[in-house]
Amino acid sequence: MKHVKRPFGSRRGNAMIEFALSAMVLTYAFTGVFQFGYSMYLYNELEGAVRAGARYASLATISTSGSGMDTTWQTKVKNVVVYGSPAGGTTPVVPGLAVGNVGVVLDYAGGVPSYVTVKVSSYSLDAIVKTFNLTDKPSLAMPFMGQFCLISSSSC
Repeated sequence: MKHVKRPFGSRRGNAMIEFALSAMVLTYAFTGVFQFGYSMYLYNELEGAVRAGARYASLATISTSGSGMDTTWQTKVKNVVVYGSPAGGTTPVVPGLAVGNVGVVLDYAGGVPSYVTVKVSSYSLDAIVKTFNLTDKPSLAMPFMGQFCLISSSSC
């Protein structure tokens, strides 16, 4: 048998080189897709927590005296956002979220609460490879439909 010489030499090892080159590209692509997906997952969890906190705040009973707003109401709303329960907890819904990252604002119209706004402020969303800093995101304003008492009393 006569050995035929190929014009480009031996093709041994081509598959290994092609795999090495494509593996680098695929690794970066998969890492990017994972990063994007995980970031969207965490942001979705934040939105759900803010929605639950705003719903709780809009249906709550609020009493206010001459000194200002009842702080226990705000604490309970923040606990709903962070821990999923007004009583609080130990494990936050989203890693790194703290009660200090949640803001609760009650808007008044004619001396009566009309809207309640719940937002997450200055939260760093750690998405493994990159960190995103969220400022006042997510935020939700809902009409206040709870009970409001101007003077703290046992009837509220």
